[in-house]
Amino acid sequence: MPLLLCGLLFITPASAATEPQHNISADDLKQLPPLPDEYQQLSYAERLSWLMQQLQQADSAARRYQLNNEMAYQHFINYDNVSLLQICKTAKPLDFDLHYRYMCATSNSENLEQSVREYMQLYDDAISAKNIDLATQVVSGLAWLQSTHGDIASAFRSYELAMSLAKQASPEALNDVMLNTAALYVMHGDKTYVQKGVQLQQDTIKRLHELQAQNPAATAYVNDILALTHHNIGVAFALHLQDYQQALHWFLQVDPAHKELRRSSLLFSALSAAELQQKAEAQRLLMDAAKAPRSTEPTTNHYLDCYQQLVLQKISEPANLQLCQQLSVQTPLEVRLDLYKRMAQLEQADWRLLGLEKLHQLFISKLESQLKQSATQSASHAELSRLQLESELKTQLLEKEQSLKKAEQEQHKSQMMLTVAAVAILLLVLLVISIQLRQNRKLAKQFESLSVLDGLTGLHNRRYFEQNIQRELNYVLRSQQDGTGHTIAFYLLDIDHFKKINDNYGHDAGDEVLVEFARRIKQAIRETDMLIRWGGEEFLLVARLEQKTDHHHIAERIRTVVNSQPFALTNQNPLAVSCTIGAVVYPQAKTEVVQMDWHYLVQLADAALYLGKHKARNCWVCVDNILDLASIEQILQQDLALSESQQQIVLSSSFQSVATTL
Repeated sequence: MPLLLCGLLFITPASAATEPQHNISADDLKQLPPLPDEYQQLSYAERLSWLMQQLQQADSAARRYQLNNEMAYQHFINYDNVSLLQICKTAKPLDFDLHYRYMCATSNSENLEQSVREYMQLYDDAISAKNIDLATQVVSGLAWLQSTHGDIASAFRSYELAMSLAKQASPEALNDVMLNTAALYVMHGDKTYVQKGVQLQQDTIKRLHELQAQNPAATAYVNDILALTHHNIGVAFALHLQDYQQALHWFLQVDPAHKELRRSSLLFSALSAAELQQKAEAQRLLMDAAKAPRSTEPTTNHYLDCYQQLVLQKISEPANLQLCQQLSVQTPLEVRLDLYKRMAQLEQADWRLLGLEKLHQLFISKLESQLKQSATQSASHAELSRLQLESELKTQLLEKEQSLKKAEQEQHKSQMMLTVAAVAILLLVLLVISIQLRQNRKLAKQFESLSVLDGLTGLHNRRYFEQNIQRELNYVLRSQQDGTGHTIAFYLLDIDHFKKINDNYGHDAGDEVLVEFARRIKQAIRETDMLIRWGGEEFLLVARLEQKTDHHHIAERIRTVVNSQPFALTNQNPLAVSCTIGAVVYPQAKTEVVQMDWHYLVQLADAALYLGKHKARNCWVCVDNILDLASIEQILQQDLALSESQQQIVLSSSFQSVATTL
C-alpha cells in the first residue's frame, strides 16, 4: 500500500472492487453469488480465515479467483503489502480486472521502469473503459512511485494529470489526489510549500465535514481520511516546521481506533513533547505507544523503533543505539534525513558521531539540495493546477446540484406519464443518451486538442511549450557531450505597430493579420521547429541549428517572408506588415556548455527584441555569445547595448553594428 514517508505521511486508500485464470470471463464472475452479509461483520483476521476455508472448498476456477481477489483487497485496505504481493504472484489478475491489477501494481515498487510501464498500461485501459476514478487513482499511484525513487519533478507532473482527471471523478478520488499532492509539498518543498501543503490539508478537512453533513452514509470514509489528514498535518509541523505545540494539537485529533496510525501518532507526539522539554508527557506517550499495535509495514516499524530510542535518549532514559545503526534501504530519504539530523544534534558522542556519519553518506549519495531545487520548481506547476481546480470545483458542485434537482423533476413527470407514453419516453431517453455520448466524445477530443493549441492561429500555446522545452534543452546537452555540437536558437517575434492595426482597421482585421502571420512563419521554418503563440502579437520560435550561422539566416528569412508582400484583408486594402525579432543562441559558442533555465533564454530574446524595437523595427537582433555568464542577472536588468559595450555579450543585427548605431 503506498504510504508517503512510508507511514509518516499516508496516501489515502483508494477504493477497489472484487472482480476478475485464463479461462475465466467477466460473465463467469458476475454469475457467482456475492459474499454473505455476515462476512461484512468480521474483523480483518476473521475475514482472512473465512476466505482460506472457502478456498479449500471452492469447486471452480472462477470461485477461487473471486476469493483470491477479495483476499487481495483485504490486504490492500489493511496496508499489508507483503501479503498482497504474495497473492498477486500466486493468483495473477486477469487483463479485464482493472481494480485487481491496480492493487497488485501498488504492492511492488522495486523495479521502477517495469512498474511505470504497468501503471501506464493500466491507465490506458482505464481510460478506454471510461473509468475515470480508477484512471485518477492509477496516475496518483504512479506519482507516489516516482517520488519514492527520487524523481520528484515527474511526480508533480503526474499529480497535475491526476488533478485534471479528478475534475471528472468522484469526491473521494479528488480528495485522494489533493491530499497526496499536499503530502509531496510537505516532503519535498521548501518552507513555503510545506505551509501550502498544510493549508491544502486543512481545506480538505473542511470539505470532508461538508461531505459528511450532506451524505451521512460517507461517515466511515470521512473518519478514515480525517485521521490520515490529522496525522499528516502533525508530521508537517513536527518534522518540517518544528512547531511542536501545533504538532501535538494535530496528533491529538487522530482517531485512536485507527490501528495503522496509532503507534506512529503516539511516538511523534512523544518526540514533540520531548522537544518541548515535557519529560513526564513524553514518558506517558511512550508507554501508550508500547501498547499500540505495530504497523503492518516492516520498514515503518524499523524507523519508528529508532524514533522511540531517540525520544528515550532526549529525556535521559536508557536507549538502544543499535536500532538506529542501519535503517532499511526502503526507508524514505526524508525520514533518514530527519533522524540523522536529530542524532547529530545530541550531546552524547556515539549518537552524534553516528548521525554525522550517516548525514555525510546521505548528502554524497542523494544530493539533497538538487532534489529540493527540482521539487520546488515542479511544485509551482502543481500549485497552479490545484488553484485552477479549486476555482472550478464550486461551479461544478452547483451545476451538479441543479442537474440533480432537474433530474428529480423530470423523473416525477415521467412517472405520471408512464402509463400513456412508456414507449415514447424510452425512445426519447435512448435518443438523448446517444446524442450526449456523441457530443461528449466530440468535446473530449476538442478539449484534448485545445488544451495545448491556440484557438485563433492553430499554433501550440505556452502550455505546450512548457511541457516540451526541456526535451529540446536536453537534446542540446546530449549533443554537446557526444561531440556532435548541435545548438538551438530562441526567437521572439513581434508584429510592428499591431495596436495601430487594431485601432485603424478593427480587431477582426487584427485577427486576420495574426492568422496570416502565423501561416507565413510556418512556411518559412521546418516541421521539427517549435512555433508558439506566446501572447497577443508575440510569437516564440525554438529552432534546431545545423550550422553556427544558421540563426542569422533563419531570422532574416522570417523577416523577409513577413514583409515580402502586403497582407490581404477582408473588405480592406492590402496592408504592409513587418515584424521585429529578438534571438539568442544556446549554448553559447565561445563558452563551455553551461545548463541554463529556459526562462533566462526567453528573457534574453525579449531584451534583444526590445533593442530592435528601440532602434529600427523591421529588423532582427541576436545575442550570439554571453562572455560573462556570472553576470547574467545584471545583463537582464540593463540595456543589451550597454552590456555589449561592457564586453559582457556579443550582439549581431540586420542593421550594421548595434554598438555604433545607438
